[in-house]
Amino acid sequence: MDPTRRRIRKIDRDTQRFVARALGNTHLSLSDYDMIHTVQHRPGITQEELRRKYAQDKSTIARRAAKLEAQGYLERRPHPEDKRRKQLFITEKGRAVRNAKVDAETFYFEWLTAELTGEELAALCPVLDRIQLRSRDERRQEFVRLLEVYTQTHSRKKT
Repeated sequence: MDPTRRRIRKIDRDTQRFVARALGNTHLSLSDYDMIHTVQHRPGITQEELRRKYAQDKSTIARRAAKLEAQGYLERRPHPEDKRRKQLFITEKGRAVRNAKVDAETFYFEWLTAELTGEELAALCPVLDRIQLRSRDERRQEFVRLLEVYTQTHSRKKT
Protein backbone atom coordinates (compact mmCIF):
# COMPACT_ATOMS: atom_id res chain seq x y z
CA MET A 1 0.00 0.00 0.00
CA ASP A 2 1.31 3.43 -0.94
CA PRO A 3 1.13 5.60 2.21
CA THR A 4 1.31 8.76 0.09
CA ARG A 5 -1.70 7.65 -1.97
CA ARG A 6 0.21 9.01 -4.98
CA ARG A 7 -0.13 12.56 -3.68
CA ILE A 8 3.31 13.58 -4.95
CA ARG A 9 2.28 12.54 -8.46
CA LYS A 10 -1.06 14.35 -8.12
CA ILE A 11 0.68 17.57 -7.08
CA ASP A 12 3.06 17.21 -10.01
CA ARG A 13 0.14 16.75 -12.43
CA ASP A 14 -1.62 19.83 -11.04
CA THR A 15 1.61 21.81 -11.34
CA GLN A 16 2.02 20.82 -14.98
CA ARG A 17 -1.59 21.75 -15.74
CA PHE A 18 -1.10 25.16 -14.12
CA VAL A 19 2.15 25.75 -16.02
CA ALA A 20 0.52 24.82 -19.34
CA ARG A 21 -2.28 27.32 -18.73
CA ALA A 22 0.03 30.02 -17.38
CA LEU A 23 2.34 29.82 -20.39
CA GLY A 24 -0.48 29.65 -22.90
CA ASN A 25 -0.56 27.35 -25.84
CA THR A 26 3.12 26.75 -26.60
CA HIS A 27 2.47 23.40 -28.29
CA LEU A 28 5.22 21.92 -26.12
CA SER A 29 4.72 18.63 -24.31
CA LEU A 30 6.22 17.77 -20.94
CA SER A 31 8.75 15.63 -22.84
CA ASP A 32 9.66 18.67 -24.97
CA TYR A 33 10.24 20.77 -21.85
CA ASP A 34 12.32 17.95 -20.37
CA MET A 35 14.55 17.83 -23.43
CA ILE A 36 14.97 21.62 -23.45
CA HIS A 37 15.82 21.49 -19.72
CA THR A 38 18.38 18.73 -20.22
CA VAL A 39 20.05 20.51 -23.13
CA GLN A 40 20.16 23.72 -21.06
CA HIS A 41 22.13 21.88 -18.37
CA ARG A 42 24.22 19.72 -20.72
CA PRO A 43 25.13 21.79 -23.80
CA GLY A 44 26.41 19.58 -26.60
CA ILE A 45 24.63 16.46 -25.37
CA THR A 46 24.15 13.99 -28.20
CA GLN A 47 20.90 12.47 -29.30
CA GLU A 48 22.29 9.06 -28.29
CA GLU A 49 22.96 10.31 -24.76
CA LEU A 50 19.38 11.63 -24.62
CA ARG A 51 18.08 8.28 -25.88
CA ARG A 52 19.85 6.48 -23.04
CA LYS A 53 18.79 9.08 -20.46
CA TYR A 54 15.11 8.90 -21.38
CA ALA A 55 15.12 5.19 -22.33
CA GLN A 56 13.43 5.99 -25.64
CA ASP A 57 14.13 4.78 -29.12
CA LYS A 58 16.41 6.63 -31.50
CA SER A 59 13.63 7.79 -33.84
CA THR A 60 11.56 9.31 -30.99
CA ILE A 61 14.52 11.39 -29.81
CA ALA A 62 15.46 12.38 -33.37
CA ARG A 63 11.88 13.49 -34.16
CA ARG A 64 11.60 15.50 -30.95
CA ALA A 65 14.99 17.15 -31.53
CA ALA A 66 14.05 17.98 -35.14
CA LYS A 67 10.70 19.43 -34.01
CA LEU A 68 12.33 21.57 -31.31
CA GLU A 69 14.97 22.72 -33.79
CA ALA A 70 12.31 23.64 -36.37
CA GLN A 71 10.46 25.63 -33.69
CA GLY A 72 13.68 27.45 -32.75
CA TYR A 73 14.16 26.02 -29.24
CA LEU A 74 17.24 23.90 -29.97
CA GLU A 75 20.08 23.88 -32.43
CA ARG A 76 21.51 20.61 -33.74
CA ARG A 77 25.12 20.58 -34.87
CA PRO A 78 27.29 17.78 -36.22
CA HIS A 79 29.59 16.26 -33.59
CA PRO A 80 33.16 17.45 -34.28
CA GLU A 81 34.56 13.88 -34.14
CA ASP A 82 31.70 12.07 -35.91
CA LYS A 83 29.60 14.05 -38.37
CA ARG A 84 26.81 11.42 -38.25
CA ARG A 85 26.16 12.22 -34.57
CA LYS A 86 24.29 15.37 -33.60
CA GLN A 87 25.01 17.57 -30.61
CA LEU A 88 22.22 19.71 -29.18
CA PHE A 89 22.44 23.27 -27.91
CA ILE A 90 19.74 25.51 -26.50
CA THR A 91 18.82 28.72 -28.31
CA GLU A 92 17.75 32.00 -26.74
CA LYS A 93 14.13 31.06 -27.48
CA GLY A 94 14.67 27.71 -25.73
CA ARG A 95 16.28 29.39 -22.75
CA ALA A 96 13.37 31.85 -22.53
CA VAL A 97 10.68 29.14 -22.56
CA ARG A 98 12.62 27.06 -20.04
CA ASN A 99 12.96 30.07 -17.73
CA ALA A 100 9.27 30.91 -18.12
CA LYS A 101 8.38 27.35 -17.11
CA VAL A 102 10.63 27.52 -14.05
CA ASP A 103 9.10 30.88 -13.09
CA ALA A 104 5.55 29.50 -13.39
CA GLU A 105 6.46 26.42 -11.34
CA THR A 106 8.08 28.58 -8.67
CA PHE A 107 5.00 30.79 -8.52
CA TYR A 108 2.75 27.73 -8.16
CA PHE A 109 4.86 26.16 -5.39
CA GLU A 110 5.02 29.47 -3.51
CA TRP A 111 1.24 29.70 -3.73
CA LEU A 112 0.85 26.06 -2.73
CA THR A 113 2.94 26.47 0.42
CA ALA A 114 1.81 30.01 1.33
CA GLU A 115 -0.64 28.81 3.99
CA LEU A 116 1.90 26.60 5.74
CA THR A 117 3.44 27.87 8.93
CA GLY A 118 7.17 28.26 9.33
CA GLU A 119 7.17 25.15 11.52
CA GLU A 120 5.30 23.14 8.88
CA LEU A 121 7.74 24.22 6.17
CA ALA A 122 10.68 23.45 8.46
CA ALA A 123 9.30 19.91 8.86
CA LEU A 124 8.26 19.43 5.22
CA CYS A 125 11.36 20.61 3.36
CA PRO A 126 13.89 18.18 4.90
CA VAL A 127 11.53 15.27 4.22
CA LEU A 128 11.07 16.38 0.60
CA ASP A 129 14.86 16.74 0.29
CA ARG A 130 15.38 13.15 1.48
CA ILE A 131 12.75 11.80 -0.90
CA GLN A 132 14.09 13.80 -3.86
CA LEU A 133 17.71 12.78 -3.17
CA ARG A 134 16.75 9.12 -2.90
CA SER A 135 14.90 9.35 -6.21
CA ARG A 136 17.74 11.25 -7.90
CA ASP A 137 20.39 8.81 -6.68
CA GLU A 138 18.43 5.81 -7.96
CA ARG A 139 17.79 7.54 -11.30
CA ARG A 140 21.50 8.25 -11.68
CA GLN A 141 22.11 4.53 -11.25
CA GLU A 142 19.51 3.98 -14.01
CA PHE A 143 17.15 2.32 -11.50
CA VAL A 144 19.15 -0.93 -11.67
CA ARG A 145 18.65 -1.90 -8.00
CA LEU A 146 15.03 -0.78 -7.89
CA LEU A 147 14.15 -2.59 -11.12
CA GLU A 148 15.72 -5.75 -9.74
CA VAL A 149 13.57 -5.58 -6.61
CA TYR A 150 10.49 -4.71 -8.66
CA THR A 151 11.04 -7.63 -11.00
CA GLN A 152 11.52 -10.02 -8.08
CA THR A 153 8.40 -8.87 -6.28
CA HIS A 154 6.11 -8.30 -9.25
CA SER A 155 7.04 -11.00 -11.78
CA ARG A 156 4.26 -13.33 -10.65
CA LYS A 157 1.66 -10.51 -10.79
CA LYS A 158 1.95 -9.96 -14.54
CA THR A 159 -1.14 -10.75 -16.59
